[in-house]
Amino acid sequence: MPVASQSPGPSGPPPEGRRARVVLIGIKDHKGQQGMAKGYKGAKVIIICGPTASGKTGWGVEFAKKFNGEIVSADSRQVYRGLDIGSGKDLGELKRVKYHMIDIVDPGERFTLFNWLEDARKIIDDILAREKTPIVVGGTGLYVQALTEGFELEKNQKSNIKYQKHILKTKKYLREELDKMGLAELQKISKKLQPKTYNLDINNPRRLIRFIERAQTGEYPTKQKPPYQFLQIAPDFPREELYQRIDKRVDERFREGMLNEVADLINFGVDANWLISLGLEYRIITSYLVKSEILNSKSKTNSKLEIQKPKKLRSYHLQPDDVYEEMKQELKYKIHNFARKQMTWFRRFPEINWARNYREAEKSAAEFLKGTSTD
Repeated sequence: MPVASQSPGPSGPPPEGRRARVVLIGIKDHKGQQGMAKGYKGAKVIIICGPTASGKTGWGVEFAKKFNGEIVSADSRQVYRGLDIGSGKDLGELKRVKYHMIDIVDPGERFTLFNWLEDARKIIDDILAREKTPIVVGGTGLYVQALTEGFELEKNQKSNIKYQKHILKTKKYLREELDKMGLAELQKISKKLQPKTYNLDINNPRRLIRFIERAQTGEYPTKQKPPYQFLQIAPDFPREELYQRIDKRVDERFREGMLNEVADLINFGVDANWLISLGLEYRIITSYLVKSEILNSKSKTNSKLEIQKPKKLRSYHLQPDDVYEEMKQELKYKIHNFARKQMTWFRRFPEINWARNYREAEKSAAEFLKGTSTD
């Protein structure tokens, strides 16, 4: 598949702002990382986590400059090339420091929690080997939990013979079958397979499917105490202020060309079904574009959102109207709801330090790193 990457484009007639242009770039496989993670015992790692639109990237950049650090992204959508505006890569800020785990796989390519974990550990060790500070930044809560709690995948362990026998007796499901199942059915299957030692996000269909597929091959998720010391910091905003930040950011992203970014991805062959599966911006905007194409062509057929071979969309000629404004408002409400879920997730972990402002966060980081050379 061609690789899609965001770059500034010429002026155009989208509903708001400039057109986002996708260009083709070379491929670098995320599996090209060399060597195994060593795990520097007792080494200090800073994590900036928390809900969307809370300013994590800005804090991470300032930390990297202040503490001689490099950023490791912990965002499940920012790993994909071409998903720039919608995933909030904030490349304008990030270019001021060295960053990792952004733009490493093609759209549609399978990239799991354990793919991220393996690469992130190697990168953290590489940063530590160069006597710099690893600063993990992102809002994908399961990535943060996996890193701090030491998630591992084991296979065919003699100590897990009972579990392996259980897997052999369980019905095997194909990916096509799992994709057609609802959340309740996936939860029921995963409950039969899930070891008690593994915390699974049972409300995420994509993660449930991945878990079921791993379990069927005999892979056994476990935990091992990680070698690092962690400081976890999260920006602490009142809910209404966070909602205002979300709404402002959504408006800014549409002005930057988020709608056209999604249309370009589809036109370059990225499966609309896959974009829809990502949720939030990509689900809502993809659905809007597909519906708009149907309305513009006055077609009464092909009303399903699932399209296998996307045709050219006329999104660049769509003008702001009531449907467009309703789509934007729906997106804001959905992100509000997502932020609430993120807050609920992160509040479960007492080790996270909630900071009311940057100065408070920086003070905590300085205390944590005291006695560690960051020059």
